[in-house]
Amino acid sequence: MDFLPAIFLVLLIVCAIGAILVTAVPDQRAHQIQMQRGRFGNDANDGPGKVSYPFRRTLIAGALSFFALWILSLGVIIVPAGYVGVVRFLGQVQPNVLYPGASWVIPFVNAVEEVDTRVVSHNFQQLTAATAENLQVTVTGTMNYHLDAAFAGQLIQNVGTDFASKIIDPAFSDYIKQVTPAYSADSNSPNFILNKRDEIRQLTKAQLGQNLERYHIIVDDIYIVDIGYPDEYNAAITAKQVEQQNVQREQQILEQRRIQAQQVVVTAQGAADANRAIAAGQADANASINGSLTDQLIRWQAIQKLNPNVQIMLLPEGNQFILPLPSLQPVVTPTP
Repeated sequence: MDFLPAIFLVLLIVCAIGAILVTAVPDQRAHQIQMQRGRFGNDANDGPGKVSYPFRRTLIAGALSFFALWILSLGVIIVPAGYVGVVRFLGQVQPNVLYPGASWVIPFVNAVEEVDTRVVSHNFQQLTAATAENLQVTVTGTMNYHLDAAFAGQLIQNVGTDFASKIIDPAFSDYIKQVTPAYSADSNSPNFILNKRDEIRQLTKAQLGQNLERYHIIVDDIYIVDIGYPDEYNAAITAKQVEQQNVQREQQILEQRRIQAQQVVVTAQGAADANRAIAAGQADANASINGSLTDQLIRWQAIQKLNPNVQIMLLPEGNQFILPLPSLQPVVTPTP
């Protein structure tokens, strides 16, 4: 709709120029005719006759109409969706606002400022707060909020358009400094601050919502983006973690060696048990063999061990042959 005033202004100028030309050209022509009559001896008092001004009334009426339309179009305000229009009358903010759509205000007297009433994301500055151990931590966060459209004019009048830096940031900083001392930086504590991030977020949202409600600022949600420790504290934590990892690695090595030693002991114990079992089995076998030996069995075993080609066996003095050898028997040669 911003193009309408420009269109009406152009049409106004065209009609005005047309009306001037329609009036000026016939007057000039009539003056020329009168000068010619005087030059040829005609009575100068004789009028040039009636002068005609074609379309002059129409052009003047058009110029006046377009001037009125131009003034009216200057007062047409289109407020887009998600915004309200805060009206200023000679610089003073009016209590009533213009809602999305077309509205009309008095031109040159009223001015309209568009204020966003959609959900807006506001990033908090990096804030410093203390934990239960008086350790300084840095907190950064984001808040989603929107303005109550009906009271946007009051907020602009009482606080201004920079209400985020004037109201929201100080309120968040003040509450964070009140809530963090209830939490510990020790990871072994039940109130470990990093594990309580969601609880801090919920408490901050409730408290900050009550604080900003009087300014007609509605808190939709709050997010704790980061809780940071000082560099010296982070370095100490890193060194402690490295030391713990080294201790765990040494413990793993010792455990591995202990297991290896146990494996050696178990292997040796198994070998010893096996040897004892073998010895016991051999002893039982020997006892069984010893109980089953007889003179005849021994002689028979001795004969089985002899070489089949042995013809004579010598024994120590005083001993007898075990068995008569076949070769010592007289050989009978058959007669033909």
